[in-house]
Amino acid sequence: MQFFLSSCKTNPDLRVDIQSIMKKALLIVAGVGLTVLLSASLLRKKEPIKTPSGCSFYYWKTSLSFNKADKALADSLGVERLYLRYFDVDWSPTLEMPVPVGKLDMGSNFNGSFNQVDAEIGDYQVIPTIYLVNRIFEKNFNADTLATRISRKIAEYNDNLSYQTADWGNNYEKAEEPSAWYLPDSLMPYNLFQNRIKEIQLDCDWTLKTRDRYFKFLKAMKKANPGMTISCTVRLHQFRDKEQAGIPPVDRGTLMCYNMAAPKDMAVRDAVFDTELVNGYLKNGEYPLALEAALPLFGWGALFHENQFKGLAAGLSENEVKGNPLFEPVAEGKYRFMQDTVFANAYMRQGDIVRLDAASPAEVAELASQLSKIKAVKNISFFDWNPTKIREYHVDEICKKFGR
Repeated sequence: MQFFLSSCKTNPDLRVDIQSIMKKALLIVAGVGLTVLLSASLLRKKEPIKTPSGCSFYYWKTSLSFNKADKALADSLGVERLYLRYFDVDWSPTLEMPVPVGKLDMGSNFNGSFNQVDAEIGDYQVIPTIYLVNRIFEKNFNADTLATRISRKIAEYNDNLSYQTADWGNNYEKAEEPSAWYLPDSLMPYNLFQNRIKEIQLDCDWTLKTRDRYFKFLKAMKKANPGMTISCTVRLHQFRDKEQAGIPPVDRGTLMCYNMAAPKDMAVRDAVFDTELVNGYLKNGEYPLALEAALPLFGWGALFHENQFKGLAAGLSENEVKGNPLFEPVAEGKYRFMQDTVFANAYMRQGDIVRLDAASPAEVAELASQLSKIKAVKNISFFDWNPTKIREYHVDEICKKFGR
């Protein structure tokens, strides 16, 4: 170093060269530092999707009624999230377009936005959940249009914007122009999905025929909702046959561990839950998408007359038929009507059969244990919110034993 300093004193040209080199070095260092800072900033903006913690529930009803007793029970279970069914989407032959149906009635709990909702529901992260009938994706329509309309409809629920809620709107002649359905830019940052709405879940039992259109729609939902977690449901057959079914382009999924067969089929042992079928579906437990598994807390009675399906008696359990003189047991989970009667809005004749479809508390507990061994399953949830069933199935113990 002393040599360089001496040389600079005796040789002015060398001093100029050294100064030039030092300036360039400083510029390079500054450039590298700026690059590091920018990279860190970009990395901060692209935070990974966080795996949910705590148990969660689906609230799959036609009206919202979540009282103080519900909240006390939810708090005791450590509930953090509620998947709230907002509405369904089906195909309208008249309008020849997908339309919203079966909207959730917010009732007295809803006062314009979730920031003003009663404390009973306002303390939880609400995840708007939209069920889409699979036949929609057998039709040709613009995926961006549907994604924008659904996003706008969710925003109406969240923020009470002054838009019609009975349909997509009146501008049908421009139905295929996505730009016609976006909210004004000034409303987007503040009104759309503020505070507690951080995720949207789409529920559809896609098939090989509809997969490509459905996946295109999922990508459109990501595009229409920047910064929002987009999740979707995954059926057991889609989990097992992932190569054929494909992996949905979403941030995470919910594995639906119920509704395993068509309830209309008299030969089915149990349409809601069948241990043998579950074991077959979960045999190869690898899946490239983070999952939350939904376990069943519900059941029904499938009604049959001369082996022909007559309907479902929602919520019917063994406690209601066992020992009831109206029924006679004929096989495991099956009972015969002993007289003509109107049951669950269906006229049943003497000799008709009701099959009870439901997972037992022991089966649900065993399922949770089995799911805890699957790496892709990060958490469990329950379908759906029912305080009586929650206690009957000892959900608190199941959540503790799952231990993720």
